[in-house]
Amino acid sequence: MLWVGLMLVAALSQAVKDLCLKRSVTGVEAPVVVWAYCLSTTLFLSVAAFREGVPELTPGFWWALLTIGPMAVVTFMFYVKSLEAADLSLAAPMLTATPLFLLITSPLMLGEVPDPAGIVGIVCIVAGSYVLNLNGSRKGWLGPFKALVSDKGVRYMLIVAFLWSISANIDKIGLRNSSPMFWIACAFGFTTICQTPVVWKYSRRGFRQVLDKPFELAATGFLEAVTCACQMYALTVAIVPYVIGVKRMSAVFAVLLGWLVLREGKVRERLAGAALMVLGVFLIALLG
Repeated sequence: MLWVGLMLVAALSQAVKDLCLKRSVTGVEAPVVVWAYCLSTTLFLSVAAFREGVPELTPGFWWALLTIGPMAVVTFMFYVKSLEAADLSLAAPMLTATPLFLLITSPLMLGEVPDPAGIVGIVCIVAGSYVLNLNGSRKGWLGPFKALVSDKGVRYMLIVAFLWSISANIDKIGLRNSSPMFWIACAFGFTTICQTPVVWKYSRRGFRQVLDKPFELAATGFLEAVTCACQMYALTVAIVPYVIGVKRMSAVFAVLLGWLVLREGKVRERLAGAALMVLGVFLIALLG
């Protein structure tokens, strides 16, 4: 199951990227963060896409590209706004809803329906990620649901989870009509183009803010490029709900990084959530 290994690498890269992105939004306006993040990702992906060459493009590629650009701008804006407005411990569990949304969007958009064991695996990953993020939290088990009413940042992240359940399917349509690396490089490049007028209109300090956090923003682009490359190749051999489900293992890596790098405690209390997620990956990889 090579694709499972690729998605575990993607999950680790995603966890490290989120740490860098959380730091980079401090002091930099959200539209500029999104623009710089997409631009740096495009540059790194373009190197791999150039080596792969330009594939034969069918009409489905252009429709997917025209759709993904504006949608990604909206999604990333909600994502960055959520990181600014909400506690990560409350907002992060909302992203676990993406695989659940995919159980609806993937059959409708791609005709992909997981096997029963795969559905159980996805539910285990979602439940495990939820436990992992909340175990020991002062906000309590119902914290994220209560925050949906009172915290706009949490609501933003739930919107992100839903939009990602749509864009992940569009990614598969795009790569089916081109090639993995060429598609994702074009998708991020077009997103950067769509984001540029947003920065011009809504940013008070303009593009020069990138110079305030150049290394953090470049790091987020490199890590996102690694994540995307692994995800695109995984999508060529596995259905979207499985791929995104395994990607949610980033929550486990985020906890481990917090323990090893930031010296955060209560790791042992969170092992129940990690065990559920590992069980989910096992069910998807071997039985799904």
